[in-house]
Amino acid sequence: MNGIIVHKRKAYTLIELIIVICCFALIAGLGLTQLSFLDETVAHAEIDKIACACRYVQQLAIASNEEKYIIFDQNNNQYFVDGRCEKLSLRLCFGVLPGIKGPPGSATHTIQKVITFPKQRICFYPMGVISSGTVYLIDKKKQYQYALSNAVSQVSYLRIYRYDGMWKLHSDIKQ
Repeated sequence: MNGIIVHKRKAYTLIELIIVICCFALIAGLGLTQLSFLDETVAHAEIDKIACACRYVQQLAIASNEEKYIIFDQNNNQYFVDGRCEKLSLRLCFGVLPGIKGPPGSATHTIQKVITFPKQRICFYPMGVISSGTVYLIDKKKQYQYALSNAVSQVSYLRIYRYDGMWKLHSDIKQ
């Protein structure tokens, strides 16, 4: 052929490219639906973490014979435990779903405040008593709602609630 070199080029057909793109889209779609449970898991873990902090500070108050506090900073989605700052996961914030009634133990009126503990802090007294109030947590997609609550009572019982169209007791934390 007079010194001319002919290269055969292999190329993808349009159908092959469409099939590959569809496969990637399908995998991505399945992955995103599977991540929705992650928000619920993170919310549950965070409310458990706050409950554990409450147990710790309560024992600290009893041991030191002094009032101790967990202080909430609703605007920055953080709280302070024994001088340490704990930030909520980026997937969560202090908040409530619109129109939900509370408090969780006797939901009678629309929730107006995200943190109902006086002065946005939980007070732990030396005799083991915990101030009354509720802290509400929500995921940023506004799908999952949790509450940590201590009712007015002679005995302090922190309770974790989950909202599924109505408040359901998730766990009782006997103090």
